[in-house]
Amino acid sequence: MQPRLMIYRHDEFPCHLNWQAVSFIRAVWPWINNGLLRETYGAHLRPVHFALVLEDLLISYAAVIEMTIGHTGETVRLFGLGNVFTYPSFRKQGYGSQVVTAATQYIQSSAADVAALFCEPNLAGFYAKAGWQEIHGVTIFTGKGGLPTASAATRMMLFVSEKGRSGRGAFESAPLSLQHGW
Repeated sequence: MQPRLMIYRHDEFPCHLNWQAVSFIRAVWPWINNGLLRETYGAHLRPVHFALVLEDLLISYAAVIEMTIGHTGETVRLFGLGNVFTYPSFRKQGYGSQVVTAATQYIQSSAADVAALFCEPNLAGFYAKAGWQEIHGVTIFTGKGGLPTASAATRMMLFVSEKGRSGRGAFESAPLSLQHGW
């Protein structure tokens, strides 16, 4: 039996898949929400979930979120790709590539101006195969009540709309300031 790719809006994401995704995230990235995560992303980020499933078992997962941000005096519609994972026993079989490709195609056909993801440097090549480009500009996270912190993660981006493509230089030269990472 082959896994099926399922795509869900936030309010359609089945509880059993949500809990499998949340359990993985809590185990691998325990600092997210101090380990108290209950959903992959809140409804305010309008997540779209890309789940590769085998019957009722989650094999591989990615999510796309969306927000509007200010950057260098422009209002930009930013989509984010995050929480990308494949369960260890299913790795190296192309499943991660399937969910990343599906999510990337969704972003490229959306109303996004730009899209971003954050990853470990050794994963940049994996995302580049799906069309993502490494951007060396600084990303600053200004979370609730905290001081701004610069990200050490590699930032990869897609420039989707004409506005996004023409503003690429600003994303490379001016810091990208976000409320939180994903």
